[in-house]
Amino acid sequence: MGAIKEPDWSIVGVLGSARGARGATDAEAIGTEHLLAGVTTAKGAARQALADEGATKVAVAQVLRNRGDRDGAWSVADDPEGSVASQDLLGDDGDKGIRFTGAAARALTAAMGRAQREGAAKFGADHLLRALLEEDNRAVELLAACGVAPQAVRARLDGGTGSRDDGLAPLLHPTRDVLLGRGHYRQMPFWKRWVVRYGGMNWATMPFEWVRYETLEQARRLGHRVVGTEHVLLAVLATHEVVLRYPHMAGESTPAAGTRYAGGERLARLGVDHASVHSALTGDRVRLTADPRPFGQYIDESAGRSAVRQVDSCSGSAADPGTGPLVEVLLKEETRARRLTDALTVTAGD
Repeated sequence: MGAIKEPDWSIVGVLGSARGARGATDAEAIGTEHLLAGVTTAKGAARQALADEGATKVAVAQVLRNRGDRDGAWSVADDPEGSVASQDLLGDDGDKGIRFTGAAARALTAAMGRAQREGAAKFGADHLLRALLEEDNRAVELLAACGVAPQAVRARLDGGTGSRDDGLAPLLHPTRDVLLGRGHYRQMPFWKRWVVRYGGMNWATMPFEWVRYETLEQARRLGHRVVGTEHVLLAVLATHEVVLRYPHMAGESTPAAGTRYAGGERLARLGVDHASVHSALTGDRVRLTADPRPFGQYIDESAGRSAVRQVDSCSGSAADPGTGPLVEVLLKEETRARRLTDALTVTAGD
């Protein structure tokens, strides 16, 4: 091992966050996947390069929660047998009792070496991220689970544009960015925005609540001052179509994962999508009369009617009912959402 190089302030935060990420997976040593999770919390070019490619704090954390340290969850072992004590690796900056897997230790050593070659006074998150991308380790496997290629992250670090193209229409980009933690809902109270931003809330695991806020945002983007069931319809479709492009965000290990987006799936089977509804509204293609009731009553009713409204064993609160009951309630009455759906279904059939 070469001479120990002092970490900069960003690495101190990265290592602290990595310890927290390790605790969530019950791993004995900090691995490269935990170091990557730590990098997503550090301000600077490294975090931005990951975020621009879709590997945000919330996305990386969700994959870690999905996989944990279960047998068979990872295809790469990260060399746990070659683990190294933190103080042996970082000297006085290391923590007593903390160990790094062999792969994580090699990445940290490579980061120090890179900083030394560059003449940097200390090694930082940028050096560490580049080092993490050099091996076939769990950090790279985690990126792959997020749909991110190491080469694209390197290109971002080098000042390039990367290669991220998820195939989503521009109209869905704001919804996607909220999901990935790159945006927020303006209508949300400040304290809740703070919780979402710093707590890493993943909207994809709570689609019903996601639709609540997305409904208001869909109305705002259209410039509509009155919110109706047509905006709820747009929100159901937008969240469903975005999560299809980011399936790792939906939470593979969460109860009722397969039923959460039943509403969007039902509409998709009818041939209705976000683009067609948006086009019908902006082009005045469908004549709409007033909703029988305020849109909020349909949302509240669907929450009460849901058969999936059991208590979540982790949080102790009621589990998110998903979008199935909501779409059922919307289409049961002569709502604006139903008129749009009927008109577009007939058009598609023709």
